[in-house]
Amino acid sequence: MGSLVKLLTSTDQTVQYKKEAQKYLIEFILFQGNYDLIALAELLDVSPFYLNQVASGKATFEEEVANKLFKWFLVIISD
Repeated sequence: MGSLVKLLTSTDQTVQYKKEAQKYLIEFILFQGNYDLIALAELLDVSPFYLNQVASGKATFEEEVANKLFKWFLVIISD
């Protein structure tokens, strides 16, 4: 659990993914976290349209948003 806290509080952590990985993380968070697309878009500070494009595999997030996505994934799996 200490590693998770360290990762979530770090500011220099960089995470990069392929399109498919981002798509699967979004699907997991939406399903397991009981969020809808609009709520997750607000958490990530992106438009719902852009989130939908990434969830469809048509676009990818830039590094900052990808890091937020990964951190929310970790929050969901730690509960």
